[in-house]
Amino acid sequence: MYICHNKKLYKRSIREYMRIVRRSLTFREQYTAAQLITNKIMTMDYVHKSERIAVFIAFDGEIRTSLLIRNLLYMHKQVYLPVLPYSENQCLFFLRYTFSTPLIYNRLNIYEPEWNVNSIVPVEKLNIIFVPLVAFDNYGNRLGMGGGFYDRTLQNWKNQSNYIPIGLAYDFQRIPTQLLPVDEWDLTLPEIVTPSYHLISDVY
Repeated sequence: MYICHNKKLYKRSIREYMRIVRRSLTFREQYTAAQLITNKIMTMDYVHKSERIAVFIAFDGEIRTSLLIRNLLYMHKQVYLPVLPYSENQCLFFLRYTFSTPLIYNRLNIYEPEWNVNSIVPVEKLNIIFVPLVAFDNYGNRLGMGGGFYDRTLQNWKNQSNYIPIGLAYDFQRIPTQLLPVDEWDLTLPEIVTPSYHLISDVY
């Protein structure tokens, strides 16, 4: 990769590179990473104290979350999955998920719960929201897929102390701060968990 003076193009180049690397991982590599991350999360005290936890379903080589979701359900946690809004400039919805919840493909070909208005929870009622990402730095700056859904949904998380967003990623997705272009609307995460470490940033 090389530094491009056009921030938008540079973000795109990082996304393309990271997505290629993610998709090149073998099933064993993906499964091992998911196990290590799930084991770390299961030792977090505030995970055990939380009642309502949102988790994404892996897409395009993201960290596999099926093992994490299964463990949280076995712990009798209320698990919620993100659902795309009707328009591109809206925030995500979070719907309750259980072992029997039907899943359907949304317009981006990502699994999400079948729409049920009675299963929606307001974001401020959640305790933890696990967030996907494409790249990040040591300060918790996050580069997403470019849709801006999580940036819009979680932009006020510091003022809503009920929940904490936590990023999940592979080790190789961390890049030097000077190489990660950041816009003012980009989400900064207080914590990011990878197979090898648990990053706690200074945005608390």
